[in-house]
Amino acid sequence: MEATEEMDLAELFDDYGPGLVRAARALVRSEADAEDAVQDAMVAALCAPHLLAFVERTGGWLYTVVRRRCLDVLRREVLRADERQDALQELFDDAPDAAFHLERQELVSAVAKAVSRLEAPLRFAFVENALEGRTFREISAKSGIPMGTLMARKQRAIEAVKEDLRAGGLWPPDAESGEEKRR
Repeated sequence: MEATEEMDLAELFDDYGPGLVRAARALVRSEADAEDAVQDAMVAALCAPHLLAFVERTGGWLYTVVRRRCLDVLRREVLRADERQDALQELFDDAPDAAFHLERQELVSAVAKAVSRLEAPLRFAFVENALEGRTFREISAKSGIPMGTLMARKQRAIEAVKEDLRAGGLWPPDAESGEEKRR
């Protein structure tokens, strides 16, 4: 078929359409995208009939246009897939980590139980300083217990809580404790 100004869409599609659709379908694997690529090629041919006057092989030119349109479709799909992947990743990045929250809740509960099992003087020093945020000076003034005694009790309370957590498998074994056990 020679390219002429009078070429109409029906004649052009009759000659090349089925082959172009098959070629496009092989590239994009979607009937709708294949038909869109062929339609774009036909519209390009009809919008620029003067260009076809310089084309030696109209079919080859149309196949090239269809192939390029199919590549554009594939690029858009890759970009959309990347955008969807990014959106999903962002969604899961913002989602709370259930395992983390469960572990944290278990640890908080274990610490609370360990603190409740402390002897009253140790528990008093620990709770007042670590949980209530009072300074040793304030606690000493309020209770009449020397600051050094309060600090020592708090330290013993911390060690007892750690030991309780170690026994429950919620605190890593202490290197110093491992040394003592080997002796």
